[in-house]
Amino acid sequence: MKRVIAVSAVLLPLFGALPAVHAASTLTPGLYEYTMKMNMPGMNMPAQTSRRCLSAKEVESNKALEMPPEPNSDCRVSDMIMTGGNFSYKIACTKPQKLTGNVKGAVTANSMTMDMTMTIPEMPGPIQQTVTARRVGDCK
Repeated sequence: MKRVIAVSAVLLPLFGALPAVHAASTLTPGLYEYTMKMNMPGMNMPAQTSRRCLSAKEVESNKALEMPPEPNSDCRVSDMIMTGGNFSYKIACTKPQKLTGNVKGAVTANSMTMDMTMTIPEMPGPIQQTVTARRVGDCK
């Protein structure tokens, strides 16, 4: 159980740091509600919801879907493909934990969805993560 908690503590903030894959420019600035669900071998994590205000500058600079990276993270994104509002890419990390992953998602003017499958050598099977975001209004 401690390993599962440690893995989720590393992964939850880590995948908020994924790049926008040049799709953020289709988002409308405003307040977004993000919901993240993660399923790990033998355990389904409860959904986590948060809100974030996306400024026009963040949207224009493709920072709209990024969160501050973990201080010791070395994750790298490769093989990005953007077709219309759909995107996909691969991710690989060695710090703070070794993992590889494949991501597919879609972005519209008021929403984003992302599905990720990750492999961590210490885990008995793949980890599935789904992130959805929807615009809920203007920033205050």
